[in-house]
Amino acid sequence: MTIVLSTQSSTGPNWRSANLSIPRTKIPLQFRSALAGVGFYVGPGHEATVVEPEQRSAGPNLRASFDDWYYRLHILPLRIDLGNLVTNQVRFVQVWNSYLQQQTLTSVTLESGEGVELVGPGAPPLAFSALQLRRWQLSVTTEGPPVIAATLSYDFVALGRRTVTITGNRMSAWMLPPDWERPVTETLAWATDVQQSVGGGEARFPLRGSPRRSWEFSVLADRRERQVLEHALFDWSARTWALPVWNDVSWLGSNLALGVQTIPVQAATQRDYRPGGLAMLWKDVTTYELVEVSGINADGLQLARPTANAWASGTRVLPCRTARIAETPSLERVTDRIMRSTVRLAAVETCDWPAVAPAAIYRGRPVLEQRPDLDQAQTAEFGRQLVVVDGDIGPVAVDDITGKAWPLQSHAWQTWGRTEQANLRSLLYWLQGRAAALWVPSWAADLALVEPALTTSSGIVVAWAGVARFGRAQPGRRHLRIELFSGQVLYRQLVEATELDPQRELLQLDVSHGIALQPSAVRLISWMVLGRLSSDTVELSHETDGEGVARCRVSFAGIGAEESEP
Repeated sequence: MTIVLSTQSSTGPNWRSANLSIPRTKIPLQFRSALAGVGFYVGPGHEATVVEPEQRSAGPNLRASFDDWYYRLHILPLRIDLGNLVTNQVRFVQVWNSYLQQQTLTSVTLESGEGVELVGPGAPPLAFSALQLRRWQLSVTTEGPPVIAATLSYDFVALGRRTVTITGNRMSAWMLPPDWERPVTETLAWATDVQQSVGGGEARFPLRGSPRRSWEFSVLADRRERQVLEHALFDWSARTWALPVWNDVSWLGSNLALGVQTIPVQAATQRDYRPGGLAMLWKDVTTYELVEVSGINADGLQLARPTANAWASGTRVLPCRTARIAETPSLERVTDRIMRSTVRLAAVETCDWPAVAPAAIYRGRPVLEQRPDLDQAQTAEFGRQLVVVDGDIGPVAVDDITGKAWPLQSHAWQTWGRTEQANLRSLLYWLQGRAAALWVPSWAADLALVEPALTTSSGIVVAWAGVARFGRAQPGRRHLRIELFSGQVLYRQLVEATELDPQRELLQLDVSHGIALQPSAVRLISWMVLGRLSSDTVELSHETDGEGVARCRVSFAGIGAEESEP
């Protein structure tokens, strides 16, 4: 097949003829598909007629698709973004002379190309015949400046300069695992603008779409491990690291061959992998490989490029996050061969996770139905927003601005296994620091049912606890969680409390029970408060990897807006 430039009828605008046949094989493959749909048609004899319109001499030339592709230099690509460079990479730059005459390349210049090697088809001056395509190879290594900002320039006689921009960041892998005698502490830090009215109402505005994330852990290095780590810190302390998320480790169940693009990982969606992120195959501090994840399945990872090494069964597989050292670590040289240190690294990438609200709903808000860890003592406070006026020479005046109690109670989790840890993380991401509010039970035996209650009744008789005298259905003492031994839970609002005698109180609730209540069937009656996290910062303590134990402790603060809730 050839492309023929021909002359059309003179009844319309003038068309100029190049009287030239261009073999189809002279057009680079990557450009043929683009030409196939514009500017020419396929006629009898398997020939394509390309016409270039030209106006009569009295007017301007008409531009055609021919002008977009011919009589110019095409360079693919014009920009190479290497991203986070963790392994040696190879890229190609192609130059196509689409002129119908020979062109001469006078020079090829690589500027700021430390750690970048350029291999071409010949040394300039280099002749490009008509429609000729040439290719240069760029080999980029991990050794060199932390920021890659190079330019590759091609200079042609009478045609000027064409420039390719090369960008990226070099990274090194953090290769030493934590000393699990101490937990790995993970910190999630959101930012919330909380504006409070005089009456206690709140408006909360989250300022970060994702939390800032950091890790703190201890390391213990001996002999070669110490030497490698100290040299790495000496050179890379201010640079970006590919930090393995050690608690999300898994192990290869069988040998992994060289050049594969799939890695089997159990429960991969519950680990900290992400498309476009990094993963590590790790054997020891000097034997590891970083790979780029292109997709995540329930039981494995899809890689952007084949693995560069073969890996034996038992090799660790870990998700990685890009991070920087937040504080310069102090190295404690226990002996001449052993070193101990505590390091803290902060993520430099966005760390997202699916946010999931609790399933139970009361009055339009989720209810926290995860019991606290009773191994950790829970605390409760009832603060007041007091303004103290003290002139130092007279009586002290105290003003309770809102006239409300502001409950503050702790809540601790002890999670076992990867599913529980993933669910807790989803809850924390939904809470988004101080941004989201939910109902928080006290999880204490606040009231004791002493008399049966009928199905149609909306009242309960409880042992005297001062509800009528002190509670008075105020915010924080207005909503109840009634849990039965059968597992059923009732959420009710207190309308009025009345003292029956010194031993009993009658609590009138907003709706009937719907079931008969017996004192022996009630497991727990607790007050609920509408609250939010008291801090934008949450810490997760990983005592083992994700198959074991992780702990978290937070505090919930009442927001004092229960009367305005739906």
